[in-house]
Amino acid sequence: MCGILTIIGQDPGNDHVVRMRDSMTHRGPDGAGLWRGTGLVMAHRRLAVIDTSDKGLQPMHSADGRHALVYNGELYNEPQLREAIGKAEESYRSLCDTETLIELLACSGAQAIDALRGMFAFVWADLTNRKVYACRDQLGVKPLYWARTGHSITIASEIPAILAHPEFLVQPDNVGISGYLTTARVELDDRTMFDGVRVVRPGEILAFDLDNPLAQPERRTIKASLPRSPATPHEIRHAIEQSVLAHLRTDVPICSLLSGGLDSTIIASVAAPALPGLRTYCAGAESESGDPSYARSVAAEFGTQHTEAIVDRDCFLSMWQNSVALQGLPMCTPNEVAIRTIARALRNDGCVVALTGEGADELFAGYEMPMRLAAEHVQAGNNEPGKFQLLSNAWMPPEMKQAVLMPELFRSLEGDAVLFETFERLYMRAAGGTTCELGAHLNFHRNVNLVGLLRRLDSATMLERVESRTPFADREVLSIALSVPLEQSYDPRAEPVALRTKRALREAFRGRVSDEIISREKASFPLPFQSWIAGATDLLKTSGFARQLFTPAAIHTVASDPTGLWNLAWPMMNLAIWGDRWWGSTNAQVMDAKPNIGLTFVN
Repeated sequence: MCGILTIIGQDPGNDHVVRMRDSMTHRGPDGAGLWRGTGLVMAHRRLAVIDTSDKGLQPMHSADGRHALVYNGELYNEPQLREAIGKAEESYRSLCDTETLIELLACSGAQAIDALRGMFAFVWADLTNRKVYACRDQLGVKPLYWARTGHSITIASEIPAILAHPEFLVQPDNVGISGYLTTARVELDDRTMFDGVRVVRPGEILAFDLDNPLAQPERRTIKASLPRSPATPHEIRHAIEQSVLAHLRTDVPICSLLSGGLDSTIIASVAAPALPGLRTYCAGAESESGDPSYARSVAAEFGTQHTEAIVDRDCFLSMWQNSVALQGLPMCTPNEVAIRTIARALRNDGCVVALTGEGADELFAGYEMPMRLAAEHVQAGNNEPGKFQLLSNAWMPPEMKQAVLMPELFRSLEGDAVLFETFERLYMRAAGGTTCELGAHLNFHRNVNLVGLLRRLDSATMLERVESRTPFADREVLSIALSVPLEQSYDPRAEPVALRTKRALREAFRGRVSDEIISREKASFPLPFQSWIAGATDLLKTSGFARQLFTPAAIHTVASDPTGLWNLAWPMMNLAIWGDRWWGSTNAQVMDAKPNIGLTFVN
């Protein structure tokens, strides 16, 4: 993977551009590039995966010189795209899909984006027509952000690169803070934790005018695949197998994460025969025994070289705080530490690319309790479905915030009106044209929950210079999943409980995966973080930023029992680390201005 940066409009100067670009060095340790045009700066950090020679350096220009590109991703239909372009193979300068993409765009224009199958985030400049396009893949596997920065627009793979712009005033977003406390998510639709920094949504294409960069960008979305007839178990299995095989294309060592659950086992069952000697990796805590034992069994069955990365308390506390500092964002879920620990281990072994099972639960109805609660809500009338999705998964229920937040901040939220409106809008967008109300809730998981999961995966692995690949979170697999009737994926009456979820997926791989794994309940990389964070309460008690957000009573109560109140302690402690990272531990000053808490930025 890579880190990309584009500035449209006023150039902040070379020193600032290099600083912004190199804040993403962990995303691209193998090379750096920078190019300037009229009213345009494009910069890149490279993690070399396909064609590791210098021919793949970016920014890259088309052969005719009329187009420029910075790109982060992998195109899994790249051979077919080259064939569609029609150029002789010897006319290409490299084997990189970057070159394929820029020549495709030069040949066919923005409509060519609809044909891409892969994970990607890129900025493409049409220098002749003076247009700049920012685009992100349909499922949101790769991140992309943008903001108005003084007299320019800045687009980047990571938020700290934008915040490093000298004309951007770094301030927190009240709604983002409130949303994080409730959902443990750092993004809500196109909103982030920072005022003015926006997300390029999954499947979104933003078009900026090079001659008038501050004008509102034109927006459109990548065309979805056409509806198809319901997929058979054979078709489901074939689509996933083909996706895994497509995700194996690389010129550097590749491995697979293996928890011993259904999803990662399916990937290993396909990848191991194709790559004899495949390395697999699992993480767990010293006190946990379930996951490692299942993973060992699967590794033995498929003959992989298996490694276990053990996370202890000291490792967890150190890596957690370090991740918040480097990413400049609160951590969403504790298992990000487990994923980063695995990424560090596999990178130390020489692997650069890792397959993971993210996406299967969202696409194939893998969450039993959320589906059961949604079914009950539908039976009760399905009133305010967005509010239901917000509250049914809340870490800190909105009604608790009055006791936790400082009065000035609580009043500015106006009863979390924006948060509730956002979730209603997200639900209606997910519902789309479906006539099945429970299916609409599943689509919410696919459209909203999945993008948060993928962002966390990208963050944790890229900090260790590892490209994560998600064969389930694939355009073709999504098309197959959308065709499966809900009753074939979820049955609330089935026993054992594990067989209520992902029924179509389990049936598709019955015989290839052992019955023990087929009937196993959901598995991940569990960590006993509830007890571990008890030793880090000083993060909350001594934080100047926390004192601006939370009442003294809330800080005292949570710090006195962080293990028992872990659902409050986790987001509060993360916000303390995050706020002190950006605004200093003692220099924050709350003001009455809305929508921000007006805090003095400390360099």
